[in-house]
Amino acid sequence: MATLSEYESCVQNQTWTLVPRPHNRKCRWVFVRKRDETGSIVCFKTRLVMKGFQQKYGIDYTEIFSPVVRMEVLRLLLTLAAIIDYEIEQMDVKTAFLNGSLDVEIFMEQPEGFASKDKPGSVCRLRKSLYTLKQAPKVWYHTFVKYLERLGFSCLVKDRCVFFKVIFNAPCYISVYVDDLLIISPSKQVIARVKSSLRSEFHMADLGGVSYFLETRANRSIFIHQRNYASKVLDRFSMIDSHPKSTPIAQKLSANNCPKDDEATAHMANMPYREAVGSFMYLMTGTRPDLAYFIREVSQYLDNPGQRTGMQSNMACTT
Repeated sequence: MATLSEYESCVQNQTWTLVPRPHNRKCRWVFVRKRDETGSIVCFKTRLVMKGFQQKYGIDYTEIFSPVVRMEVLRLLLTLAAIIDYEIEQMDVKTAFLNGSLDVEIFMEQPEGFASKDKPGSVCRLRKSLYTLKQAPKVWYHTFVKYLERLGFSCLVKDRCVFFKVIFNAPCYISVYVDDLLIISPSKQVIARVKSSLRSEFHMADLGGVSYFLETRANRSIFIHQRNYASKVLDRFSMIDSHPKSTPIAQKLSANNCPKDDEATAHMANMPYREAVGSFMYLMTGTRPDLAYFIREVSQYLDNPGQRTGMQSNMACTT
């Protein structure tokens, strides 16, 4: 039962103690469906949340900002890992927000369905952070950072959510996005050592090699191409003998390239200009982003292409 599992996690983390009733705030159960990269439901989860919107600045909280790894930095790490052939492992911190200790006094009602029979009139005085508290992300971030620093990791100057340490002469990086972690290192032994250290302090889920992270699918060993499709396009539009070009387009096109008389218009009407541009566009969106500028230029003349714009289409698949 999801609510029982969540309640037991709160108890194990000593999230609260029962005290006589002062002013208090309520809590509630929130039910969610956890899905995998295909959209299939993996499990049903429950979170015990406080009504954080009732908190008052300066009394219940002060600073609430918590950083996450920047996507451009994360892409750079993944690129370097692919180039240098580093291992990339993924971990998830279970009930992450229950780990941080609070520095202010906050009370809430006992969870619905789990009120103490011995102290039915008491309320919970929070010792640890709880979901939807305004300061919960900040408290968790500082709790996790302090532990990484105890392990000898230091954060990068350009990103406070990427941590680095040399272990057994092997570099090791940890990227942090709230409770989602990527551990990157050339050594599997180093990664195993780091995982063991994290599990000794937090309740972790080991997800193995990275495959689905922050709504992004990743596969280390796939090289994608559309070689067969490109050959079919070249053959379909009689470009199989075209010569490769070193530039994406010969010159900037303009409206002067469009037909000026009926004869030229009739001639271009028999040319499969739109089909060619559409075929090249599919190639661009698949594996050839370098064709984007060319597609932008020639797409301006789909309604009234000229001979010169038609000639430019010869360059797309041969660039």
